[in-house]
Amino acid sequence: MAMRLRGIIAALLAGLLCLGTAASAIAEPGYGGPDPAVAAWPGWTGNVTCGGVPFDPLAAFGGPTNAERGTLPSEVVLRKWTIESRHTSVPVPLHGWRLLVETPHFAEFGHGRLSDRFGAETIEVERQRGGGWKWAGYAGGCRPSLLRRGQAAITWTLAPEQRLTPSTRTIKVNLGPGECASGRSQNERLEKPEFREENGALLMALWIHPVPPGFYTCVGLIEPPVTIRLPAALGERRLLDGGVFPPQPPVGEEG
Repeated sequence: MAMRLRGIIAALLAGLLCLGTAASAIAEPGYGGPDPAVAAWPGWTGNVTCGGVPFDPLAAFGGPTNAERGTLPSEVVLRKWTIESRHTSVPVPLHGWRLLVETPHFAEFGHGRLSDRFGAETIEVERQRGGGWKWAGYAGGCRPSLLRRGQAAITWTLAPEQRLTPSTRTIKVNLGPGECASGRSQNERLEKPEFREENGALLMALWIHPVPPGFYTCVGLIEPPVTIRLPAALGERRLLDGGVFPPQPPVGEEG
């Protein structure tokens, strides 16, 4: 009887240990459920990119966060690389990865919340010519950029002297970094802005016309703010950078 009782107790303790391990895995930051940005911006339209293949952010960040448990070749590589990274100076989380996009030759996985300081971590894997898959890259943070005709939107900030009021109809903004262009003006290559309204906010997305194919150096260029006319007076709406998902308040916003 005593032996049987000890066996029952050991089984209970083992079960509790398993539950504790599972709870620890689920509690890892970024693990479990859709990203809150999906519920906050359900009307978002347009594909985005983290620098790789375009994807729908609502589907990608609304999906499960258990890709590391999968059996697809790309998921096996993901799991193997996260384990191996524990022996490096930059270990990545073992649990809580979501599949952002996969094609026959490329897959990208994300971890964490888009509201995190640097956005979501991403891991890319590629299919080799022989058919196997391998790790292709890691990025410490991604804020998905809106695509238009294959071009990613650039970020922008309000000019230091710009103040937003309900009557504001024109704004002055500084353009964020774009592609390397050997010092060519970004202001001169600014394309027509895109405006849309959602959640009581006015979203503005900006693109610059790409330079022709060729070799370009990354020369820093300080340019004056550009003036952009809003489609109507701002009113009580917030003005947000709609070139990223989720939309963000521009640096320099007042009040």
